[in-house]
Amino acid sequence: MKKSLLILLFFPLFFFYSCEKESNSINSCPDLIQNVNLGDFPMDFYGVNEIVLDENELFINVNYGGGCEDHSFKLVMEPNFCGTPPVYYYFYLSHDANNDGCFAFITEHNLCFDISELLTGNLNDEVFLFFSHPDSLYNLN
Repeated sequence: MKKSLLILLFFPLFFFYSCEKESNSINSCPDLIQNVNLGDFPMDFYGVNEIVLDENELFINVNYGGGCEDHSFKLVMEPNFCGTPPVYYYFYLSHDANNDGCFAFITEHNLCFDISELLTGNLNDEVFLFFSHPDSLYNLN
C-alpha cells in the first residue's frame, strides 16, 4: 500500500519535470532591419548601459521602466542615400513597451543583433558605424 501511495505522489512530479520545454537550437541574434522609415517603429524610452560591436554582432545592454508587459526591441536603419565611400551607417533601437504601465526599473536587459548582411556588401569600402540614441551618439568603430 505504501508503495502505491509513493508512486501516486511522485508520478505527477516526474511528469511535471519531464515535460519541461527544452531547446536544442542555438540562440541567434535577430538581423538588422534595413531601409525603413523610423516613424513606422515604436520608440519608447530606454537607457543604454553598454554597447559593444563584436565582429558582425552588435550587443546592447539597456534599461527601462515597466515589468508587467513584454518589451520588444528591434535594430533598425533608415536608407543610406549616399553609398559612395566613406559610408556612414546610423543604427536606431526601436523599443515597444506594449503600453506597460508598471513602475519597476529593469536595470539590465541584454540584446544582440546581427549586422553581417550590412557589412558583407562593404568589405572594400571605408565604413563608419554609429548607434543613435536620443541622448547620445555612439561611434562603433
